[in-house]
Amino acid sequence: MKIEGSGPSLIDSSPWLRDRAERHRRILDVAERNSVIEGLPPFTDQTREKIRAELESLSATAPASVPAQ
Repeated sequence: MKIEGSGPSLIDSSPWLRDRAERHRRILDVAERNSVIEGLPPFTDQTREKIRAELESLSATAPASVPAQ
């Protein structure tokens, strides 16, 4: 059993998560598909840009990596 926080972070473990643009593209894709499954209309270009901007803002303020303890 692994003690939580003792291994590499998820971003460090996954190559596609390290690429900010790819990570945001995948998050946006999943969010849109889940919304459509729930009965909402597909995202408009304006909605995609708003979400993408919010993701960029969050990424800019987040630490690059959390050191293992």
